[in-house]
Formats: sequence, C-alpha cells, structure tokens
Amino acid sequence: MDTEEERPDIVDNGTQAEVNALRNLLSQLGDPDAAHEAGVIDDDSYIEQKAKKMAYTAALAAYDRGETPDVPALLGQMREQASKPTQTEQNTANIDYLLMTVGGDQ
Repeated sequence: MDTEEERPDIVDNGTQAEVNALRNLLSQLGDPDAAHEAGVIDDDSYIEQKAKKMAYTAALAAYDRGETPDVPALLGQMREQASKPTQTEQNTANIDYLLMTVGGDQ
C-alpha cells in the first residue's frame, strides 16, 4: 500500500487542494480589463471579476508565504478596491472637468 512517505509527489491535504482550486478559478477568469474594454462584460461584472482576480492572486501569494488567507474576507476587500476609480480614470475625470470649467479652446 502506498503511503505519503513512499509517494512524496502526492500531497493529501486541504491546503494543496485550496491552492489548486484557486489556481483553477484564476485561470478561468481571464483578463477582466480586456473584456470590459471590449464591451463583453458590464461594469458590475467587471468589478466582480477584477475583485476575484485580485483576491485569488493575493490568496495564492499568502499560501506561498506559508500563511492561510481568509479568501472570503479578501474577496470583500478586493470588491471595495475594484469599485474605486483607477488613477487613470481619476486623471481623465479631472482633465474633463478642467476642460469643461476653464474651456479647451484657449
């Protein structure tokens, strides 16, 4: 009968299963930025997919450091972060506002 000592290539624990599941989910997400820019997904779907991608990536990094992350809590934090405008979006809005108030023809 095979034991873990005889077959070290087989890891039988919940942590490895979680890591494998996260990698699988991450690979299924693709590129939310490209999908949103192409108009394939709406804003709400974009925020959810981007949050999942950031949460799963952060969780995998935590597992690599030997930590056990709280994936649902990470997902909540990343949803909040993903819903905030990016620096580029803020800059564009600021420029648009300045052009609107000051005028772009001067």
